[in-house]
Order: sequence, then C-alpha cells, then structure tokens
Amino acid sequence: MTLYIAYNCSGVGAATQTNNAIQGVAYTTTGSRMMLQLDIPSTIQLRIIEWGVSFNGSAAGTPNIVELAQVGTGTTVTTAHTTSSIVPYNDPNAAASRLTMATSGFYSGAVTRTSTTVDRIFDSQLVAPTNQYVKMWPLGREPVVAVSKKLQMSMTLNTAATAIGYVIFEEI
Repeated sequence: MTLYIAYNCSGVGAATQTNNAIQGVAYTTTGSRMMLQLDIPSTIQLRIIEWGVSFNGSAAGTPNIVELAQVGTGTTVTTAHTTSSIVPYNDPNAAASRLTMATSGFYSGAVTRTSTTVDRIFDSQLVAPTNQYVKMWPLGREPVVAVSKKLQMSMTLNTAATAIGYVIFEEI
C-alpha cells in the first residue's frame, strides 16, 4: 500500500521546496477558509489514513473550527499545482499521485471558502489557536472519498493565525 501526503503549505515536493522546511500558511483574516482541496478523478477513490492541523498562536483564544469533508463542488482557486505537490509518504520509489491537478484541484493557501455544501463530514473539531490536532483512523475504518469528488480541509478562524494542515491518504 502506497501512502501519499499533501500539505496546505510549501516545503514539500520538488516544485514547492523552500529552504528544506515546511512553511505555514498565514491566514490574515477571520472567517471560513479553505486550507487544502484535492480533486479526485473518476478512476480512483481516496482512503484517508490520517489528517492534522496545528496553529502558531501565542495566546489562548476562542478555538478555531477545523473540518475534513467530502464536497461535490469545490472552492474555486487561482493557483494550479503539479503532482509534485503531493509526495509519497511511505515509499520513496512510489509512482506519482494520480490525482488531477488544476486550478480547482489542489490548493494551499488562504482562500475564502466559496462552496460550503458538504456531502460528508469525516471529522470536525474545535482547536485552540495555541494547539494542534491529529486524527488517525483505526485500520479498516478509514473514510473513503468517492470518485469525482473533492476532499476539502477547511477552517473557520476566530483570530488570524498561521496554520499547517496535512492529509495522508491511499489511492484505491
């Protein structure tokens, strides 16, 4: 089983490598933000193994709502990415991800969420601006994203923050 990892920020993959470090995305305004969106082609599904988010707040505050969900209509974004933005997680010799990459396919950054119609919520949490959250599903109980859908990681910020979000998945 080959696993892949996608982040909402630079620092992974040859095309986005920056100083050999992961660079968090600064969300400078409050409200509903889309952190990461993966477009699933009609030939595969995604089995979600793990996901997580962390914030760099220095003072306690009202928690942010973070959500991982399957959506039918994604948020329109302006940045196209290549498949090198998603990298193999457990096998350095694995083939590139089969996910399609387009301006609506993969996004990392502070985009206002324009589509809030959710098919299925896989996980939703309140995470303090000084904290982090990681969810790993038990083997055999991992959620699966359907063909031709989108996996979207989003959050509702109560205060501006820098966040790093990621998802580890298997293409099936």
